[in-house]
Amino acid sequence: MHLPDDWDEPSIENKSRCDSFLYGTFEYSGILPYRLFVPECKENVPLVVFLHGADAFGKDNELQLSRHDIGTVFADKDWQAEHPCYVLAPQCKKGKQWSGLLDGNRVCALVKDLQGKYGNIDSKRIYIYGYSAGGIGSLEILKYHSEMFAGAVPICAATGWRDLKELTKTPIWLIHAADDEIVKASYRTDQGPSTHLGSRDIYEELKDIHPDLHYTEYNVGELKGEYGINPHCSWVLAGRDDEVKEWLFSR
Repeated sequence: MHLPDDWDEPSIENKSRCDSFLYGTFEYSGILPYRLFVPECKENVPLVVFLHGADAFGKDNELQLSRHDIGTVFADKDWQAEHPCYVLAPQCKKGKQWSGLLDGNRVCALVKDLQGKYGNIDSKRIYIYGYSAGGIGSLEILKYHSEMFAGAVPICAATGWRDLKELTKTPIWLIHAADDEIVKASYRTDQGPSTHLGSRDIYEELKDIHPDLHYTEYNVGELKGEYGINPHCSWVLAGRDDEVKEWLFSR
């Protein structure tokens, strides 16, 4: 994938957080590489599933964490001190998509497998988040596995109309930049709705019937003007937003 010159780069601290994740593979109609952060706490704690974007597709079992800071934010020492949790970061291989039914089922099967291996994963506090292709995948997984997840934060995501109302079963906080041109916040035109729904479209469609739906939209020029990064990289600000993270862990 060719990346723009203004693409987000990981911080120096990200490497040490990456190093704290174990390596694993899971077989379910194919091999799924994954990384897992295991907290020191022995009490029941949440599990957070992180789905990376298309810029980290592969099979090296590294890039899903090393590409950006967003995959390791919940493994940060300060966060773990207040909110110990497991963090699961699988890697999708090139040519596949998290939004595919088999790939989504594979992720959920891995979660169930880890619940069997680690007895202190709180089954009522499993969360999912992701950016771009991973945000899209998060929404598609929620449509068919809402019973598994207590909350979700899809970042710069989109979806289609199919089974859209299934998303009302899970607390969701959508995040997008208004001037994102890679995945648009809205696909509506003067002619009406599109077959695609950006985060703003999803919010507008469901806000009156969803019991726990939130949406943050960054202003035009905010990411580029204030942070020097491409407007698609809204995961940078999302990862720093303690309000969103605290909201997620309160579900």
